[in-house]
Amino acid sequence: MSRECHISSLVVHSRPERIPAIIERIAGVEGAEIHGGQETGKLIVTLETETENQVVERINAIQLLDGVLAATLVFHHFEPVQERE
Repeated sequence: MSRECHISSLVVHSRPERIPAIIERIAGVEGAEIHGGQETGKLIVTLETETENQVVERINAIQLLDGVLAATLVFHHFEPVQERE
């Protein structure tokens, strides 16, 4: 089975008073990066994973964080990983 690389982006709508705790928790999610939105409570998050299941698992984990109102998938792309010889 060939390996894949999945790149996804999300908008995470959050309660403003919970933003610092949410940022800390998302930073602990493997493959997740926050790219802004702290001022508005709408965090822009990217995920880099090896499988589609990991994308779903991480979105669900973020969705369940205290103070998160919604985690919405905006973009998803995947391609095979080229093995080096």
